[in-house]
Formats: sequence, C-alpha cells, structure tokens
Amino acid sequence: MTVESCTRFLRLAEEDPEVRQQMKALTGVEEVIRLARTGGYDFTVRDLMTASAEAGARDVPEPMDAPPAGDRPKAPAGAVYHYEYDMNDLPGFGAIIDELPRLKVQPSTVDLARFHDAFREEDLHSTALAPSGPEYQAWRDRVAAAPPGDVRRDFHLINLDDHVAHQGYDAYLAAKTRAIAALEDVFHAEVRFSGSMWYPPSAYRLWHTNEDQPGWRMYIVDFDGDFAAPERTSFFRYQNPATGDLVTLRERPRMVRFFKIEQDPDRLLWHCIVNPTERHRWSFGFVVPDHWAECLPEPS
Repeated sequence: MTVESCTRFLRLAEEDPEVRQQMKALTGVEEVIRLARTGGYDFTVRDLMTASAEAGARDVPEPMDAPPAGDRPKAPAGAVYHYEYDMNDLPGFGAIIDELPRLKVQPSTVDLARFHDAFREEDLHSTALAPSGPEYQAWRDRVAAAPPGDVRRDFHLINLDDHVAHQGYDAYLAAKTRAIAALEDVFHAEVRFSGSMWYPPSAYRLWHTNEDQPGWRMYIVDFDGDFAAPERTSFFRYQNPATGDLVTLRERPRMVRFFKIEQDPDRLLWHCIVNPTERHRWSFGFVVPDHWAECLPEPS
C-alpha cells in the first residue's frame, strides 16, 4: 500500500479510456480505492490524498468538446433557475430508464434499524421553517450548542457510494458508468456523477445551499412505486432568494430536475428534500454542462 501504487493508478485513470469513464461515475474515496484494487493497485486514503496533491490537476480529465453555446435558460425576475421533466419525455433517456433497476439499490451493508433510530422530529420540523427566519436560526443555534453525535443531523439519508462492500456494488458501478455514457450522448459533453442517495421512509436532507459547488445540477428521481395520493408525496422545497417565500414541489416517479447553484449571496438557493411517505426514494445527481437545455425539449 504505497503512494507510488496510487500514482500509477491515477496515471492509468488519465490514459485508459475505460478507467477514465469509470472515474466519472465515482463520488467517494472508498469507491476510488475499490476500483483501483480490482486492477491490482493497493493504497490507502492517505496515500490517495498525497498522490493527488503531488499530481495536481493531472488526474482531472479535460472536458469533451461542447457545441457552441446558445441562449441559456433564464429565470424570471425574482425566481430561481429550476426546471422539471418526465423522464419518459426526454430523448435519449430510455437508456437511463433501463438502468434504474440496477441503480436503485438497497445495500445489505446498511443498518436500517440504526438509521431509523437516528430520526429526529425536531430536525424534520426545521424543513418547514424559512432559512432566513429567526425560528430557523434559533433551531440552528440549538443544534450548534448540542454535544456532537455520531451521525450527521442534517443528512438523514443513505449515500449509496459509501457502501462499496455489498454484493451488488460491481453491478451498481457498471450501471452508473453506462448511465454516464448515455448522458454524454445526450448532452455531447462531459457529465459526472455528483451523488447517489437513497431516501428510505422518513428520510430527509435539511436546508443547504451547495454554494461551494456552483453550476448546473441534474437529478434523476425515482421511487419503488406510485404514491397513493398526489398530496402525500416526497418533496423538494426551496426558499425564493428574492421574496423569501417557501416553494414546495411535489415529486413523482421517473422525474428529472435541473437547477442552478449560485454563489451570489443574494441568489443562494436554500433547498431541502423530505420523504415523509412509506415509499423508498432514490435520487442520482449529475454535474451537467451549461448548454444542457439546448439538447432537450422546452422545460416545464
């Protein structure tokens, strides 16, 4: 387990098209280490940090050529950059739909009893509060003053990419890699996974902005079945940065959501996700090119 082994793997990831493509599907350090070990490269997290620092930007692939930029999606005054589609309506997304059964995994390495024990009604209630309001600020102050626990309170969901030891991981990674290739065919540019999340019943992601990762994001959202009632679904909620109003968007199976993360303090997109239902929810995030809308029908 050496830095040299890691350096050789990072060089391979630059030069080998197959490994290069697989790397676009990875979001976690443990995923990188597992992929490397399948090729005979053995190293630790510390080795990876050292080798990456020494390599600098060499392990970051150059983006594919993109078509000339046209008009970008424009948000109405006082609104946010947010668009939704049904997957079935999108050209080229049939290949992604075919991969969903292999992407929507429930790793055997997840301790669901421990997960459910970590649920906090107070934390869930915070998603009904405006992030700019005093009641939310008071809740954040209480959380900050509480003794540190062994789980993240803002992140009551399961990051699938943290679970590389379950029996189905290799098939899951292969599906992620094929999904990247299919999306690059749609957008004619490089696409990367940004996260793969499983929201069991009563899961939530509390208010956040992602302001340290600006740019366009695409999320594919699906479930293990239909909702019994349209008024009782999972939802995506954001605060309009211009008006302070909370906007709640009900979800449905096989939907695609695009939104833009900005760093301007006046345009931060505070948002949260809640699944208060008995359905299981999965969301797969991607970093997509600025010209994504030119490759799809008019968004809703």
